[in-house]
Amino acid sequence: MAYRAAMAAKNGSEGQGTRDKLIDAAFRAVARDGLADTNVKSIAAEAGVNPGLLHYHFASKDALLEAAIESASARYMAEIDALIATTPRARLFDAYVAFAAATLDANRDLFRVRLALGARAMNDARLAARLEIGNAAVRERLATVFAAGAGRSVPDDRDRLRARATKAAFEGMMLSWLTNPDFPMRAVLGEWAEGMRAVLHKPG
Repeated sequence: MAYRAAMAAKNGSEGQGTRDKLIDAAFRAVARDGLADTNVKSIAAEAGVNPGLLHYHFASKDALLEAAIESASARYMAEIDALIATTPRARLFDAYVAFAAATLDANRDLFRVRLALGARAMNDARLAARLEIGNAAVRERLATVFAAGAGRSVPDDRDRLRARATKAAFEGMMLSWLTNPDFPMRAVLGEWAEGMRAVLHKPG
């Protein structure tokens, strides 16, 4: 819902509006139907446009899917940037944990689409490289959060290593949550937060 609202709020020319409709539709179609069952016709139908317009705005269906995940990821990272910019450093780690818990449901489709494309990227080096750009940006923000939690203003190599471990752990947690409705996602997130607090506050 948050993603759709962000797309609807965009202003621009009629051509830009059609492009945004296709991005929004592709994102929703993959989140609902999966990659295998999402095609040009289903995306166009979801967007309410002629299928030919997809090829006018994008070189291929894959290019559209990449634009969809990049757009949604940029929105998500903008929310984290706002959190970092407006939260006192001493409270940033706790604020991030609260943010992550509060936005789980709102970002469920984002996690689903990212994991679907991540699975495809195992056999697609070009897609893997595109996704890594977004992954690196998320990790750097996590490193900033971890540095603040440890009382430092600038992330160091240890913060970045923790960010790598956390990003990988989160993807496993999200996969478990998306495939098993009984997975205690919030409880697991809470346990991760407690463990990370102990690590960040450990002397040395």
